[in-house]
Amino acid sequence: MKKQTFLRGVVVLFIASVIAKILGAVYRIPLTWILGTEGLGIYQLVYPLFSLIIVLSSTGMPSAIAKITAGYLRCGNFVAVRKTLWISIILLALVGGFFAILLAGLSTVLANAQGNLNLYVCYLGLTPAVVLVGILSAFRGYFQGYAYMTPTALSQIIEQGAKLIFGLLGGYLLIGYGVEYGALGALLGVSVSELVAVTFMALFFGFARKYRYYSAQNSVHNTYFEGELGYSTSNSQLPQVKTSKIVKNLISTSIPIVLSNTILPLVLFIESIFVIQVLSFSGQDVELATRLWGINTGVVNSLINMPIVLAQAVAIAIVPFVVGEKDSERTASNYNQAISLGVAFCFPVLICFVLLGSEIIEILYLGSLSQAEVGLASKMLLFSSIIVLLGTILQIQNSMLYGLGYSKIALSNMLISATVQVGLFFGLGSTSLNIWGCVVAGMVFYFLSCVLNYIFIRVKMKLRLDINCLLPIISGIVLLSLFVGNVAMLPLSPWASISISIVGGGILYLYSLWIFGGLEKMGIKKKVNSQKMFY
Repeated sequence: MKKQTFLRGVVVLFIASVIAKILGAVYRIPLTWILGTEGLGIYQLVYPLFSLIIVLSSTGMPSAIAKITAGYLRCGNFVAVRKTLWISIILLALVGGFFAILLAGLSTVLANAQGNLNLYVCYLGLTPAVVLVGILSAFRGYFQGYAYMTPTALSQIIEQGAKLIFGLLGGYLLIGYGVEYGALGALLGVSVSELVAVTFMALFFGFARKYRYYSAQNSVHNTYFEGELGYSTSNSQLPQVKTSKIVKNLISTSIPIVLSNTILPLVLFIESIFVIQVLSFSGQDVELATRLWGINTGVVNSLINMPIVLAQAVAIAIVPFVVGEKDSERTASNYNQAISLGVAFCFPVLICFVLLGSEIIEILYLGSLSQAEVGLASKMLLFSSIIVLLGTILQIQNSMLYGLGYSKIALSNMLISATVQVGLFFGLGSTSLNIWGCVVAGMVFYFLSCVLNYIFIRVKMKLRLDINCLLPIISGIVLLSLFVGNVAMLPLSPWASISISIVGGGILYLYSLWIFGGLEKMGIKKKVNSQKMFY
């Protein structure tokens, strides 16, 4: 396979993320029709704990595995690279098995704590996915360490496609037994989708090893690294890395990353446990509080998270390019290119959420939400849209800190921000603001995290954010805003407004980036010679 450049890796992951998120959006809409807002609320009450367990057991591992793999690759130690993969698979399978057993054992306790005993079956339906996600993470981290993003990209599409098929089928078949069982059917689809994705990655790895690895390792790998490092990397000179050392490296590298990735799901889980009680202080009954929570997390946050996940392609792709990098100018260039690409991806979506939020909600959810709920969701989307920008920047900042060995700083900054968010959730959610207190708390978390990271990157790491890289993007955003704003004022149907804005605004935005030199500053028009690498 080819060692992909930073930009090529971003593009591959971005395209896959777009397809995966489209499949996810397609999944969410009919799921709401099948389950209703109450069923969606139940789904969202269970899913945060699953997300938290996934983060604890595996989510931070791809970045850690990618960092360790990239480090061994820089030294030409391919034996250690292979050992890292297999040890990661075994370790994550064991950790996932532990959490799966724990989740099954505590399912009744958790259901009672959330005020609905029937929820325990939903937790049981997610236990297989906990193990499978860990194995999937090991494969993804391995390929990402090679700066080869295609397997990860394809697995994302396959994973979402399988969830779309099996999740909707499960929800449809089981909804007749009750709302909780309808949610169970959808959650069982998650487990099946992870199994399909793991099977694909295993087959991809096996195929690649059979047809490329053995015949090309010595002739291509060693030639490449002799040119990079200036010394021979023949098998006799490869340092032997003990299994215990790899395990130690995996654990020490992953713990701060895992804990950083744990913070948001943990906050969401805490909120899901107490949201009904908190909102009851503001006069909401249990059913209304559940509906409000479902709208905020299941409708609005799903839309907000879509462009953030798309921008995650930049954050993932940058890690192997900054690991062990000693050239400060190259590090600064990677940093500015990553921020520019992330902002260029997310800002147009932010503008559409601000100017066309009501049309988007109406098209997607009018059949499943009441008119009042559509209006509330539209307002929430308008005020929460800034999270699109802040969340994108935060991901890129954290990846830079991970790759450069400052993962503890990212952890501490997010922990401070999360503490403030939880305080605001309890303080504002119990007042007349009710669900709006949750919205404000989430915005504060992202803003404070970005500010703290920026201060450290600027003061300690001496990395300056080159405003000149952002000026073409800002110019394009101004033109895009004017165009979309004028379209929004025309007496058009929601479908027409959105279609014209996406097509016309997209063309105008890209043209403005080209005219003002934004493509060159982001490295899109620069030719890069790629090296062939075989694993």
